[in-house]
Amino acid sequence: MEELVCEYCNGEIREKNITVNHWYKDKLVIIKNVPVGVCHQCGERYYEAAILDQLDTLAQNSEAAQENISVPIMVLDT
Repeated sequence: MEELVCEYCNGEIREKNITVNHWYKDKLVIIKNVPVGVCHQCGERYYEAAILDQLDTLAQNSEAAQENISVPIMVLDT
């Protein structure tokens, strides 16, 4: 099997299941257990196209979520 290398830092890319904060249109959905290639050195994420399609589909159907959380929204005054 060919080793995958990060295009930014040349680190090794390893498959991991992670939690993703995914925006679709104006919706933010947190999706757990997403298989993603992650650079072991810099943390850059590499998604397969089919996974991105699945994330969009889940976000479109967010009313079927297993749980909901409330998140405070703040504005930084500069």
